[in-house]
Amino acid sequence: MKHQGIDGWVSIFIAATIDEAEIVRGLLEASKVPVALTREALASSGLDEGAENEVIVKVPRELVPKAIQLLQTVRHGLQDE
Repeated sequence: MKHQGIDGWVSIFIAATIDEAEIVRGLLEASKVPVALTREALASSGLDEGAENEVIVKVPRELVPKAIQLLQTVRHGLQDE
């Protein structure tokens, strides 16, 4: 499946650290969902002091429902423990 350019991808998760983003990436990629990680420059704009560490997790628009379902399943599983 060919996906449109990264500009057409959708942000689905904001990770507090790169380590958290890599865990999310691993989960999604294990389920055949391509992932792009980006850092937003919010801290330099003065909007959020801690934003320099945040990492945005993006997936192709057509795979957003699958990606969100995967993340919700994991989140729900962790809450049940």
